[in-house]
Amino acid sequence: MKRIIIALFPVIATIAMVSCGGGTGDGNTNTDNTASNSKNGGNQTINISIYLDLSDRLIRDNLQPDQMYRDTTIINYIVDYFKANTLGPQILKSENKIKIFFYPTPNNPQISNLAEGLSVDVSEKQGVEKRRALESMKSIFQQNIGQIYESSLKDKRWVGCDIWDFFSNKKVDNLCVKDGARNIVVILTDGYIFAANNKINEGKAYSYILPQTLAVEGSTLIDKRNGELKGKGIEVLMLEVNPYEPSHRDKMVKTLEDWFSSMGVEKFVVAETDANLTNTKTIIKNFLNK
Repeated sequence: MKRIIIALFPVIATIAMVSCGGGTGDGNTNTDNTASNSKNGGNQTINISIYLDLSDRLIRDNLQPDQMYRDTTIINYIVDYFKANTLGPQILKSENKIKIFFYPTPNNPQISNLAEGLSVDVSEKQGVEKRRALESMKSIFQQNIGQIYESSLKDKRWVGCDIWDFFSNKKVDNLCVKDGARNIVVILTDGYIFAANNKINEGKAYSYILPQTLAVEGSTLIDKRNGELKGKGIEVLMLEVNPYEPSHRDKMVKTLEDWFSSMGVEKFVVAETDANLTNTKTIIKNFLNK
């Protein structure tokens, strides 16, 4: 969800999620209550997909801590949840999977190579390999994401992310759905959706969200799925939504919520960025543990 004209979102750190409350963010990335108190009813297989928005959102100057730090903290928090629900007596039979990805893939060989290391599928491991993969994943994710963000900030070739196309043309079905699993899609973005080569306008319905579209009374996102995602078990947690104009906040959130609902996504949360990361962690915890 980004743009190339008004402000594309950057990518610099590791992945981020959003929130809306008060508190005091401590930036602690160690295993905490989300992991220790995690509840995955009936040990259902977990399939987590983290969709990172690599755009100029990473250089927004109104965030403290900055977006890279926030994304990294959020990713670490989710990784802790994943590990806590995979380690233990169930590990040998576990088929849990987690991956961090971009869409479209940046036209940068270095980023493409680093992105290959941002995936752990426990079902592909045998015996002690499962534990080794879990023990090393956090440090590998941190290192690779850090390098990806640094490369993106240096190049400043913001391609954004085509969230509309990802859902509308069934990429989410093919890349984020595992039969019999709890399919969780976490999107770290500022809420603006834009791809230069996918700009469609049908009256007041658009394939993108920009300040201009938010200013149009009654504007919506085009829905090509017409409820098709109902029953697929896809859960969407969109974090770090951060409109340029505070007055656009409610319109942006409602536009996104209406879109997910019309496509048939049965569980979703759209949360704005919160200066207090503790509040963001609470949102993540509540979403993952329900």
